Amino acid sequence: MSRLARPASLGLLLALAAVLAAALEVPFLAGRVNDLAGMIPADAEGRIEARLERLETEHGAQVVVLTIPSLEGEVLEDYSLRVAETWQLGRAEFDDGALLLIARDDRKMRLEVGYGLEPSVTDLASRRILDDVVRPRFRRGDFAGGIEEAVEVIAGLVEGEDALPPPGGGSGQTTPSGRIGGAFGFLLAVGFFSLMAIASSGCIGWFLFAVLTPFWFVVPLTAWGAPLGLIPGVVWVIAFPFLWRRFSRLAARGRSRGGGRWSSSSGWGGFSGGSSGGGFSGGGFSGGGGSFGGGGSSGGW
Repeated sequence: MSRLARPASLGLLLALAAVLAAALEVPFLAGRVNDLAGMIPADAEGRIEARLERLETEHGAQVVVLTIPSLEGEVLEDYSLRVAETWQLGRAEFDDGALLLIARDDRKMRLEVGYGLEPSVTDLASRRILDDVVRPRFRRGDFAGGIEEAVEVIAGLVEGEDALPPPGGGSGQTTPSGRIGGAFGFLLAVGFFSLMAIASSGCIGWFLFAVLTPFWFVVPLTAWGAPLGLIPGVVWVIAFPFLWRRFSRLAARGRSRGGGRWSSSSGWGGFSGGSSGGGFSGGGFSGGGGSFGGGGSSGGW
């Protein structure tokens, strides 16, 4: 190694050591509730601990709560994943662990979900838990209530129940995020058949148009009410004839150029159908070797 390379290597090592020293430490896993930020009174902590213990005993899933005063400059997602991986929550053979992390002073929170729980506690469900369950209570200063209710919903999902509250926190009003979700589901349901109608020639296309038109009106009106629910149907009725004629011309042009070998799979970008262990160890609480891959959701209040 040259004389110049040695000081450079030493500098890199010192810089790396400084970064590691500045990193926020992963605390000791003392139990299912680790309230380092002092956000949960003793009675609520006891109820949460008992609920999580019952969940683990009956279903094996290991869910742990951690509150900290501050992230101290750490990225929420990086720190949450580091804690979950260090604690190894959940059983190794099922990866059924989850971590609810609250950073008090940063007003940030994250639900980290292990591989094995992702089918039941999905990313969307995690987002709903943080937005519709935890956030409203936290904004009212009810930190213990928000955490306890979130734990109950998580446990319910693991147990196979439909534990999520109505969108918008049960206020009875459709939130913008709920409207977007409803629109997305509606488009998935009828979008495929609408594309088929536009791409079909002759009477078949118009037959599908007649069948689909009531859905474009009834479903949005039921979900969103008037006048917003009228917009998709009106757009469909006006746009379909233009799109159908446009597609028919493109199809005829393709047949003339390709000697009659054009097929629907070559139009509009090639659209086509087809198949495309946790618990107690040595008298103390510990993780069971579960793995995490960044599933879950983050939020704030």
